[in-house]
Amino acid sequence: MGSLVAPAHAAVPERGPDCLVSRCVALTFDDGPSPYTATLLTTLERQHVKVTFYVIGPHALARAQDVKRAFRDGDTIGDHTVHHPKLTKISSAHVRYELDTAARQIASITRQRPTELRPPFGAENARVRALAGRLGLSVVMWNVTPRDWKHHNAALVEKRVLDKVRPGAIVDMHDTYRSTIAAVPDIVATLKKRGYTLVTVPQLFAQTGGLKAGEAYFHGPS
Repeated sequence: MGSLVAPAHAAVPERGPDCLVSRCVALTFDDGPSPYTATLLTTLERQHVKVTFYVIGPHALARAQDVKRAFRDGDTIGDHTVHHPKLTKISSAHVRYELDTAARQIASITRQRPTELRPPFGAENARVRALAGRLGLSVVMWNVTPRDWKHHNAALVEKRVLDKVRPGAIVDMHDTYRSTIAAVPDIVATLKKRGYTLVTVPQLFAQTGGLKAGEAYFHGPS
């Protein structure tokens, strides 16, 4: 687990709420964009919420308008590889290809290379962290997941998120399932009622020095 305090040369933190004071939660979405992403973006815009998307490079190219829209909204766009492999099971050269190619694909849309990696399946180790670090990527994991990839039930997704969330949580969901998209409005509304501030991952760490390339992070300050 990475330190909450990143040393010098960390990525410049994004401005936002002080998560050492506010009860912050970062909602994150993997594997998109998908046919459902535009609906999710409309929900987030209406509720004035920013999130973090970890996109697959070719999916981003196929739905570039959704990526541009999210980026314009202030959502963070992170790297989720090209082919979604278990990075711990492939060669270092293949890891570099997956990370750098997806980063370049994303940058061709946003004009900004991503600085965060969400490893597929959460498969990371010291080698993956080191390789990511050389490409300027921090490794962002999570500590709350409704396992929405397995349970395509909006009510269950909502319950599992709300039961597990605590200040500093990083919530892992997927914008590739209609059921997850359906759960988001009530998740957001309930979290706000409970006094949580919803932030991007860079905002979550802004007051603790930002995210350092090559380090893994499972949760923010609580």
